[in-house]
Amino acid sequence: MITVPGVIHQAAWYVNTSILDNYLVETSEKCYTNDELRITWLVHFEPFSSLCQVGTYCLLLLHGYGSHCTKEFIDYCNLHNVIPFFLPPDSSHLLQILDVVVFQLYQHYHTEAVEAATCSGCSEFDKVKFLDRIDSIHRQTFKKSTICSAFEPTGIIPYNPDIVISKARVQEAWATSIPPATQPQVTSLTMPLTIYSLKRQGDELLRLAGDFSSSLQRKLKLVLQG
Repeated sequence: MITVPGVIHQAAWYVNTSILDNYLVETSEKCYTNDELRITWLVHFEPFSSLCQVGTYCLLLLHGYGSHCTKEFIDYCNLHNVIPFFLPPDSSHLLQILDVVVFQLYQHYHTEAVEAATCSGCSEFDKVKFLDRIDSIHRQTFKKSTICSAFEPTGIIPYNPDIVISKARVQEAWATSIPPATQPQVTSLTMPLTIYSLKRQGDELLRLAGDFSSSLQRKLKLVLQG
C-alpha cells in the first residue's frame, strides 16, 4: 500500500502512470498512518500473502506502534490465521529488517530514479512521477534474497540475540561515555542562503562532530561534497 499525502485521489495517478493493479493507493492528509489505513492495508495484504504461505498460519512482524493494536486489527488477524508479533518498543533500528537493511536499498534506488528523471529533463519529481516509477524501485529493493539476508543482522534468522544485545550495549556505552559538561555546545546556526554560508555551516558541524563517531563525520563530509 502506498500512502500519498492528500485528501482525494487524482485521476492522473492512474491514467498517467504505469502503476500496476496490485498496488493499493490511499491518501492521508498528513501522510501519517492511522487505524483505518492499517486495516485497509491488512485486508489488501492478507490475500497476497496467503498465495505463498507455507502452513496454516502467517507470522506478521510489527513494530510496537500503538496504531496496529486495535481490536478490529487483531480480530481480522485471528479470523485469517495471521499471527501479529509485536517487536519491543524503540527497537526497530535493531530488530526491524526494513530499518536495518531494506530501506537503505529503497533509498538508493529511489535516488537513482530521481536522478534519472532529472537527467531526462524532469524539473519536479512529483506524485505522478513517483507512482510511475514505484514498481521499478520496489522490484529492485524487495528481492527475496535481500529480504532473507536482512534477517541475519537482526539476529532473528538464524536466531542469535547476541547480535542485538552487543549493539545495544555499544550504543549505551557511547551514550554514557561523554559527560554532559564536555559535550560540545552548538553555536548559533542559521538557515544557509548561499553556497558559501552552507560551507561555513558544514565546517561548523564538522567541528562539533569531532568528538563523536567517525561514521557521523564521514556522512557530514558526503553531504558537504554533494
